[in-house]
Amino acid sequence: MGRIAIHMNEPPANKDSLIKELLIGFCLGTANIIPGVSGGTFLLIFNIYKRVFLILGNINKANVVLFFLMLISLVREPGKKFMEPFIGFLAKNDFIFLFKLIIGAVAAILCLSSLMKYLIINQFTMTYALFFGLIFISIVIPVKMLTKKKYWMLFFILAGAFSTIYVSVAVNPYDKVKMKSDIYQKLYLKQTPGQDISVQTLIGQDADRQAMDESKQKQTSSLKLLSFSGKYTVDEYLYAGICGVISISAMVLPGISGSLVMILMGEYFEVVSAISALKTLNLDAIFFLGCFAIGIVFGGLFFARLINMVLNRYYNATMAFLIGLMVGSLYALWPFKKSIVMARQFIKKDGAIDFIENVRVYTNINVVPRDKTQILISLLAFLVGCIIMFFFIRKENQN
Repeated sequence: MGRIAIHMNEPPANKDSLIKELLIGFCLGTANIIPGVSGGTFLLIFNIYKRVFLILGNINKANVVLFFLMLISLVREPGKKFMEPFIGFLAKNDFIFLFKLIIGAVAAILCLSSLMKYLIINQFTMTYALFFGLIFISIVIPVKMLTKKKYWMLFFILAGAFSTIYVSVAVNPYDKVKMKSDIYQKLYLKQTPGQDISVQTLIGQDADRQAMDESKQKQTSSLKLLSFSGKYTVDEYLYAGICGVISISAMVLPGISGSLVMILMGEYFEVVSAISALKTLNLDAIFFLGCFAIGIVFGGLFFARLINMVLNRYYNATMAFLIGLMVGSLYALWPFKKSIVMARQFIKKDGAIDFIENVRVYTNINVVPRDKTQILISLLAFLVGCIIMFFFIRKENQN
């Protein structure tokens, strides 16, 4: 595959049907929520990579101001007078096509977030083995995109690999969970001074909660709507925005996965959990994802131009660095991790401090598996991941 030029100015040659464009967006959303499957790769598969970058290039200060001025005029005076110019403006810049992709992608992410959360919590090893297979085969994509192979590229490959390994070692999921649990435990003790929090007491409290009648459960579930519990700190909101900026830069690059970047930064499960919580209209999740979305918007607008410049000036060095990132990420995605069972994890739920017992939390420490059944299941999941990615690469080559 040759060099990608993303500075073309000609309009798209044809217009796809509404259903087809929504399905393409759904596939893009699916790709971006599954680590290892690159959204940029799907843009190439559907032959819309250049078109999407052309649209992003049209999102400038002048067009943004004009968009809001026309929108305000349309709201004040609905009708053909302002509707037709507004539709013409959107069509001229191909924004309608972009909106269809976004709608399809959002639908996919909302549909799959609960599934991904369930798999990570209940089938961690098998899920990571699948991710490992996806990434393992997808390394071929940036390798094939090299226009020449020189020894000096090894420096950038090693730099990329070192970067991902360093990040995955530095960001320990268990430390993050333990630190947050300790903070909530202190708050719990302040709210209930002198109360025993031994295992026996907590088990008794848990039994009392399970004995709640159905009417009270319905009342509690109704209170969850538009509830704000202060689950996230200011630092977590800011970090979500930073992750949005960095992950979108990976989402638009062929061969690199935005979800993989979020795993390396320790934010993948938080984002998936927040998306899953949207069904209850939880304000914590809405604000958290709002910060993440703001990061995506600003990162997307900035990196669309930066990537264009970097690929044109330092194409092979960039591709070599991407190869290194993906090779190093295999360390982070090794499916067999040391796990620690927390006897009590304190959490914030429905505006109050609560706790759950015997929670298994996976660390970033890789271990050698001993359970033969677990090895066999993981191997099968790995092979499934390899087959899926092989199919996508073959499809991309055909285009």
